[in-house]
Amino acid sequence: MSEIQIHPLSPARGDDYLRFFDHERGPAFADNPEWARCYCHYYEVPLAVDWPSLSGDANRAAMRARIEVGEMEGFLAYDGGAVVGWMNAQPRHKLRHCFERMRIAAPDIACADFDAAAIVCFVIAPARRRSGIARALLTGGLAALAARGFKVVDAFPFKSGDSVAAADHYHGPLALYVDAGFTILREEANLTIVRKPL
Repeated sequence: MSEIQIHPLSPARGDDYLRFFDHERGPAFADNPEWARCYCHYYEVPLAVDWPSLSGDANRAAMRARIEVGEMEGFLAYDGGAVVGWMNAQPRHKLRHCFERMRIAAPDIACADFDAAAIVCFVIAPARRRSGIARALLTGGLAALAARGFKVVDAFPFKSGDSVAAADHYHGPLALYVDAGFTILREEANLTIVRKPL
């Protein structure tokens, strides 16, 4: 995986992010066109907003604006000059709606929201899945979050059984987190909450 480079999302990398998610040209949802309008905007939207009413263009514009003002964070995986993966890992206070969207109570933390991070999404280009990109994103992201002084990171892998469908694992599989030193904090009906102190 030495050719894979992990970089934090920044305004300068906003066009790379959008090219990755643009469903007519980008690879993010090439095999899942029903999700192509998301642009990883889902967990930024209050539950009171009817998600199906938001078009791909609306989600793209919202994410472009969030990126341009530094309100959207996460990590991009590059192979050469092309984005091949994305991990939505942000300070918890920037994901105000993620817990209601997941329909769970926010896990208790012993620090301020801005000292805690949450991982809510992985998107790997279909042709590059099962090649270690998610692991590289998690490793690089955790190192970057620790260097910034975050105290704890939570993640929310789905209980997907034996399914290998990417759509059933977009939170990342439980084994990925366990291998990275996360421990199980709480079981929910459809997902497991895991935590790693930094």
